[in-house]
Amino acid sequence: MTLRLRLGVTGVLLLGVLGLAGYLLIRSVWAVQVAQIDRQLTGSAPVVLYSLGNAGPGRGLSDLASASGAPAGPDIPASGGVAVQARLNDFYVAVVSGDRRRVLLAPSVDPGQAPRAPAGAPRVLTALRPATVSSFSGAGRWRAVLVAGTGGEGVLLAQSLSRVEATTGRVRLVASGAGMLVLIVMFAAGYWVERLGLRPITRVTRVADAISAGKRSRRVDVRGSPRSEASHLARAFNIMLDEEQASQDRLRRFVGDASHELRTPVSVIQGLAEIWSQGSPLNGADLDEMMRRIGQESRRMADLVENLLLLARLDERKPVRRGEIDLAALVRDVAFDASLLHPSRDLTCDAKDSAIVLGDESGLRQVVSNLCQNALIHTPPTASVALSVAVDDAGGRAVLEVRDTGPGMTAQDAERAFDRFWRADASRVRPGSGLGLPIVAAIVTAHGGSVTIESSPDLGTLVRAVLPAAGPSSKPATGVQEAARLGGKATGDAEQSPGRAVSASRVAPVPPGDRRPVPRDAGS
Repeated sequence: MTLRLRLGVTGVLLLGVLGLAGYLLIRSVWAVQVAQIDRQLTGSAPVVLYSLGNAGPGRGLSDLASASGAPAGPDIPASGGVAVQARLNDFYVAVVSGDRRRVLLAPSVDPGQAPRAPAGAPRVLTALRPATVSSFSGAGRWRAVLVAGTGGEGVLLAQSLSRVEATTGRVRLVASGAGMLVLIVMFAAGYWVERLGLRPITRVTRVADAISAGKRSRRVDVRGSPRSEASHLARAFNIMLDEEQASQDRLRRFVGDASHELRTPVSVIQGLAEIWSQGSPLNGADLDEMMRRIGQESRRMADLVENLLLLARLDERKPVRRGEIDLAALVRDVAFDASLLHPSRDLTCDAKDSAIVLGDESGLRQVVSNLCQNALIHTPPTASVALSVAVDDAGGRAVLEVRDTGPGMTAQDAERAFDRFWRADASRVRPGSGLGLPIVAAIVTAHGGSVTIESSPDLGTLVRAVLPAAGPSSKPATGVQEAARLGGKATGDAEQSPGRAVSASRVAPVPPGDRRPVPRDAGS
């Protein structure tokens, strides 16, 4: 059942309830007034019989005023016939004998009309039952009783229902007007609900149907007041569609990039396997080279798969294992390891004071290693790399910075620095898979921190990772304070990729001397 149909059924039921309430009100007013008339009839019948008995034969109720010596009965006031006549002003009184009728008193409210006698024989006072009868002429109705008198005659006592019908007519008119007013209000409210509530839902439903049919560019037209629930629903639905579209685009790019990265090592291994299966003669040196290439490409695929699995686990946003980790000690360890791999590079480390953070040691070590290896691999041999750690006791933060004096990146490249599989080198000939910085960003975010990148094509790149500190820096640093100037062949696969807050700014100037402008692959 649609919402419109439910609202329609609810409106009909409400109208039915209101109509039933009005009908019951009218019937109640009618019943109360008729009951009052019935009490007057049954209460006045003894008065009429007593008055007729004292008036004598052939005399009417108007002659009671001259009746002398009339005792005061239980229902007759002591004032005599005048009070009796005043009490019966609204009554029709007649003596009925067969088809003959002698009218004793006629009311002034319905002149010229006379009630019919109730069906059946006259009743005694103790068994009176008023009944509704019609008039001999006209459309008036009466409540009447036929009381048994003396000599086989009956006394017809009746009161007109014209006043009761007039009262119920006015109540009916008021109830009808109120019903029409309620109907108008309900129609206006229904139109308002349909216009402001149901039409936006209908638009959302139509867009959803269109999207399910393949028209994924459709969006809901936001109308009406921006503060209304319908407008809020339309905006939220559009935002959801935009985010879903962006997620689908990222997924398609991710699948395409992953396929591209895996295709190269698979093709190499497949080609070498085909050469071997065709029985091509290979001497010892060629066979060793083929095995070396297979092992190299296999490790490349294994590293790529491992990085993808790590990102998938980080995307689940599960809580990381937390313990007190000295970030400065990690930086010193990574700098020492890098100095062994790159003995000719200008690598410096400033991590004198401890920087205690709460986190996972292996994850934070990977952050520092990725940033350091990324700076060493994607800068020319003449570029310097500097690692530093500082603690902001006032802000409760530990700040890790990795700065290089390489070629840097453009503002457009820096904005995409943390996109997965993105690399500034479109030819993808540089080493790496484009997952280094995305992994850094995911791990730092999981620890409640943030990563930013500042880069300029002429002045180099600065990557800053901010982590919540567990306490103020206090312990002096031990071990290696600064790795000497070292250099060598890049063997890591940590890349420079898109950043969260990216800005172009000046960094440490390139030391004087001969600097070859090596193209930078930020995130290969």
